[in-house]
Amino acid sequence: MDKIIEAQPVSVLRQGTRRAAGQHFTIELNETVKLAWPMVLTQLAQVAMMTTDLAFIGHIGPEALAAAALAVTLYLVSFTFGAGLLAPIAPLAAQAYGVGNLLVQRALCTGLWAALLLSFPIIAFAFRGEQILLAFGQAPDVARLAHQYLFGLAMPALWLQAIRNFMGAVGRSRSCGSHWP
Repeated sequence: MDKIIEAQPVSVLRQGTRRAAGQHFTIELNETVKLAWPMVLTQLAQVAMMTTDLAFIGHIGPEALAAAALAVTLYLVSFTFGAGLLAPIAPLAAQAYGVGNLLVQRALCTGLWAALLLSFPIIAFAFRGEQILLAFGQAPDVARLAHQYLFGLAMPALWLQAIRNFMGAVGRSRSCGSHWP
């Protein structure tokens, strides 16, 4: 066999290596697309919901639209902090899943409890939303409307983030109701 390899020109050997690398890349790309496609659809659905929400709020009037924009901006500060603290769910779940450990589901439960606990300071932050916006010089009517809008955002968004981190980590981004391997 060594004689066959030696008899072939180096360019032929490089082509075979490139072909194998190309096939490996194609396989990896296909697997990544299979995993990412449901996440892409979820993200697009969220954008569609936000667009619809803004379209309806925009018909109410400019003050309501400004209030929604301020509320979401104020909320994103706390949500980004909470999502950062929930990020370790993915590597912990992926590691446990990779070795077949039963702690996979514990990673999700811990993430959901963490999301619940993180929601309390965010809710407390939302209780002070009007005062915070007034301190930043916003109009009182807009600050009051934004304050009302903040209450629907706190806990559900962090729970969804915890579940999304977990499902992506175990390769089950299709649906939460799928069976475990």
